[in-house]
Amino acid sequence: LVKRQAEAEILPLAAAEDLAVISYSPVGGGLLSGKYRPEARPEAGRIVDNPMYAKRYASDWMVETAAAFTAFAERKGVHPVSLAVAWAGAYPAGTAPIIGARSLEQLRPSLDSIAVEMTPQLRSEIAGLSRTPPPATDRLEEQG
Repeated sequence: LVKRQAEAEILPLAAAEDLAVISYSPVGGGLLSGKYRPEARPEAGRIVDNPMYAKRYASDWMVETAAAFTAFAERKGVHPVSLAVAWAGAYPAGTAPIIGARSLEQLRPSLDSIAVEMTPQLRSEIAGLSRTPPPATDRLEEQG
C-alpha cells in the first residue's frame, strides 16, 4: 500500500500478457501491522532494526499512511495485516502475495486474509489512503 510502483508498469504488463504475479512484502516489512504509528514508534522491529527496511518503509508519509490504514482496518473490524494481505492479493489481474511472519501469532492474520471479501469498493477505499504511484519509477529512494 505504501510501495505501489508495480501498479504503474509491472501489473498492467502482467495482465496484458496473462502472467501471474507474486508480490512481496504486502505488510511493508511490518509497517501496515499497526505496530508503527507517528506518535509512538516501537523500540524494536524490522523497520527499526534493519537500515534497508528503514530506508524503504520509514518515511513520515508512509508511517502516516500506515496509521490511516490501521484506523481504517479498525473501523472495518478487520486486523490490518489481514486487510493488507487481502488488498495485495486482490489486484484485478491476480496476484499471490508472499507473506512472512516470525511467529504463529504474526502468521494468523495473514492466513485470515482469505476471509476478507475484497470488493471493488473496498479496494478503492483502501487505495485512496495512499499515494497513487507515478507513471514510472526508478526507485531512487533506495539507491545509496
